Amino acid sequence: MPNMKGLSQNKGRHTGLPLQTVQNATPSGRHLLRQPPFPPQPHSAYIWVDTHAHLFDYTDNDLGALIDEAIAAGVATIVNTAVSIDTARTVLSQCKKFPNVLKPAVGISPFDSVDVKNGWDDELKTLVNNNNSQPNEPPIIAIGEIGLDNTNPIYPSLDIQLPIFKKQLEIANDANLPVIIHSRGMEKQTAEICSGLNVTKAIFHCFTGDKESLDYIINCGYYISIPGIVTYKNSHLRDLIRHIPINRLLIETDAPYLSPAPHRGKPNKPPFLIHTAKYIAELLDIDEAKLAKALLENVIRVFDS
Repeated sequence: MPNMKGLSQNKGRHTGLPLQTVQNATPSGRHLLRQPPFPPQPHSAYIWVDTHAHLFDYTDNDLGALIDEAIAAGVATIVNTAVSIDTARTVLSQCKKFPNVLKPAVGISPFDSVDVKNGWDDELKTLVNNNNSQPNEPPIIAIGEIGLDNTNPIYPSLDIQLPIFKKQLEIANDANLPVIIHSRGMEKQTAEICSGLNVTKAIFHCFTGDKESLDYIINCGYYISIPGIVTYKNSHLRDLIRHIPINRLLIETDAPYLSPAPHRGKPNKPPFLIHTAKYIAELLDIDEAKLAKALLENVIRVFDS
């Protein structure tokens, strides 16, 4: 994993979490935030991390404004996630411009697998190797979004998706990077593939599966990332989330999709993460400080250790 400096230096100063509490969450050696945090955030007392957002369509000016808004809401770090080689290059450029907040994940999604060109795997490996060996480039913290989806016949066939998914798992293993997994409709099968290829760190992003697949993923030692869907009326995630051990839980926006209540129907964005966080704290009957601390520990464990 790349060296990402700064999280333990100063991160408790402006967060409302006791500094020693946050430092105790941080293993030595690697730190998710390379720079000290931004000035005091008036609208949130806690650090939140959006573990999955797609920001590659933003202009630099709009992205800067979005980051300011996210920081004001208490969202200190955003995993900016690619879905193709082209969007990976954009993501890396954005993360280089805003290294304090944006952290890159690169990969080819199941939806984009139909468009890959010969040599795509060498291109992906080159991006990872170059960025994670050059001190002036943003270190890639995960391979993703990758995975499988069989929920719609207009998506690429599994015959196309599967070899690209497996190859990216191999690339992640070779680079010692976690993977960010799309698994809709194939949650258990996707986890079985990861386990069979000896993947040790995986985040099942935007999880909407059932209890059986959840239990299997947890038993593999992987992480479950919950989106704003949990805030929707009649969402089965309201009950399912109680079965996720808190040390395996992450949260995300999946921006620009799936805005949480009260913003459902609008384009999603990282500042909206706080609505999902507050709602989950209520569901789990724990205070926000305890949830923020647990989520931060999980983020550090999966990305930094």
